[in-house]
Amino acid sequence: MATLAANVHVTDERGTAHVFGPADEVPTWAQALITNPKAWAEAPALNVLRTPEPAPAPKAPAKRAAPRRKAGGSGTVRSE
Repeated sequence: MATLAANVHVTDERGTAHVFGPADEVPTWAQALITNPKAWAEAPALNVLRTPEPAPAPKAPAKRAAPRRKAGGSGTVRSE
């Protein structure tokens, strides 16, 4: 059975913080989130279900602004 060497803070998928210590039984979901090997006195079995990180969504190409027209000469318009 996996045991911790120190107190560890873990946040679940709902955003709730949990604290586990050396005397606590660490649930499987929390074992998968504790990745620091120094936190474990006895590491969990290799068959702990690790949820893969979702692949980042592809980014859409940035839209370019239309070029601005330059003002002619002094920037004023004359009518004749």
